[in-house]
Amino acid sequence: MGELKCFLGGGGNQPWITVYKSPYPLFLIKSIQYAIKSRNFDVLVLDNRKATVSGLVIKRLLKPKVVVQDCREFYKLKEVKHLSGKIGCIFEQKMIKKADIIIAANKERSNLMVKEYGLKDAPLTYENLRQLEYESEEIKKRAEEKMDRLVEPGWVNIISSSGCDISRTNDVLVRNLKNVNKRVKLYLVGDSNEKDVSTIKTLAKKDFVNSVVITGRLNQSELKYLISRCDIGIVNYGQYDTNNKYCASGKLFEFIYEGIPVVTTTNPPLKNTCEDYSVGIADDDYHNGINIILSNYDYYKSNVLKFADEHSVEANDKQLVENLNGRMGGLMK
Repeated sequence: MGELKCFLGGGGNQPWITVYKSPYPLFLIKSIQYAIKSRNFDVLVLDNRKATVSGLVIKRLLKPKVVVQDCREFYKLKEVKHLSGKIGCIFEQKMIKKADIIIAANKERSNLMVKEYGLKDAPLTYENLRQLEYESEEIKKRAEEKMDRLVEPGWVNIISSSGCDISRTNDVLVRNLKNVNKRVKLYLVGDSNEKDVSTIKTLAKKDFVNSVVITGRLNQSELKYLISRCDIGIVNYGQYDTNNKYCASGKLFEFIYEGIPVVTTTNPPLKNTCEDYSVGIADDDYHNGINIILSNYDYYKSNVLKFADEHSVEANDKQLVENLNGRMGGLMK
């Protein structure tokens, strides 16, 4: 799958065109065909690394005034195991060298890209601020009824939306529940493979048979409501490659926008957010962070609410547009 967007110059009522979401080979062919047919666009936006192959062809053939590359991920060639992924990295690196404007998912990745690729200008940053929404009042009501049956009053309710994923150290999380100073209930939300589910169930059965709830995937309304009924959110990513170590976590902001403090792994973007805004604690052992937050819960809660008030999704979007306009000004002349 890939996505390519063209900004059409010279006026018109439909400036943004999304070209095909389709099987990858078909996407490559049709996106190039569409670009050749259109011809009158000034700005080519490559939405992810899968669009870089056709992007390189289109840039060479049609020479748009500005090429914008959105680097949602940060995969290094030597860290990718599969051949298709390695090929993708090669084309992405070629496009990074040729793009006029690059967008990275956080400031940590932006700084890394400057060092990795020798960029003259640091990529723009577009933080992955993400806020859950209720699809409708009826769906919200059903979500409340379903989730209320899960949540028990009198417990400290903790939620992770990374399922039972062992690569994200959820096994460590479950093991360390015994070191939390209060009675806790942990909700593990999201898809998981059978092996990881079995491992978590075995760990839970040993010490926490009534404290670990594996929900599987929830719809957006169910997740939103369950988060709002919890006290702490767990944001955990592996640190086995650059893309994960310097994660761009939407999960972090989902919890913050529902008003709950977070405990995160020590990945630099997560740790920096916790330390810069005091919205949580980064600790790979989890229980230390949980205990610190519980010992001064009102302090962390107030900082979370302040962050959510001062960093809206809309303001984040507006800032990107302003930054793009600033850089495009000189390029469009």
